[in-house]
Amino acid sequence: MSKPRIDPATVAAPATTAPWRDEISAALSAPEPFDTRSIFHELNPHLKKSPIFQRPMKEYRPAAVLFPIIDRPEEPSVLLTIRSNDMPSHAGQISFPGGRVQQEDRDHTDTALRETWEEVGIERNYVEVMGDMGLHLGGMGFAVTPVVGIIHPDADFTPCPREVQGMFEVPLAHLFDLDKHVIEERENNGVKYRMPAIPYGEFHIWGLTAGIINSLAKAVHDRRDG
Repeated sequence: MSKPRIDPATVAAPATTAPWRDEISAALSAPEPFDTRSIFHELNPHLKKSPIFQRPMKEYRPAAVLFPIIDRPEEPSVLLTIRSNDMPSHAGQISFPGGRVQQEDRDHTDTALRETWEEVGIERNYVEVMGDMGLHLGGMGFAVTPVVGIIHPDADFTPCPREVQGMFEVPLAHLFDLDKHVIEERENNGVKYRMPAIPYGEFHIWGLTAGIINSLAKAVHDRRDG
């Protein structure tokens, strides 16, 4: 028997509002929008370009990802994917579901929801979109708009084996603990550079994905401290 379709307007409307929902909603609706972040250049102002490119980027390619928070009854968790080793970019890396903006996409939210359906099989009617986090410029040449969405716990996950070799969940509390966020040194083509990371057990979340998580975690903490 197929599951009943869920209205996104009511999919995540619990009897009592969870504090984490309120915090994220407040962060996303703050009067001051998220600043455009270039994670690589923030941490490596001495480098003119990412070591994977021969010359500095002149134009970034638009993309969007879903920051998928699963509304688990025990505690909220965030779904992350491990990209297939056959992917042309970010092969084998931990990431959010997402990809390039296509001509038929209405906006960045449409891109994020389409890519999430294609990569992990989550139907968009199981996603409550809360808002986006502005532009995050990646070292691979993408201008990524993260879209925060709450996933209904009844949603099915069916990863596309061509794009995704694995999936796992991380407690939202772990990702929002800024003490778990670190800066690490890496090397590519003989060039040393720094990137953010958030270790979690056997998984090592780093790069733009860690930077996006850091943006939302900081925004939530700023609201708490303010």
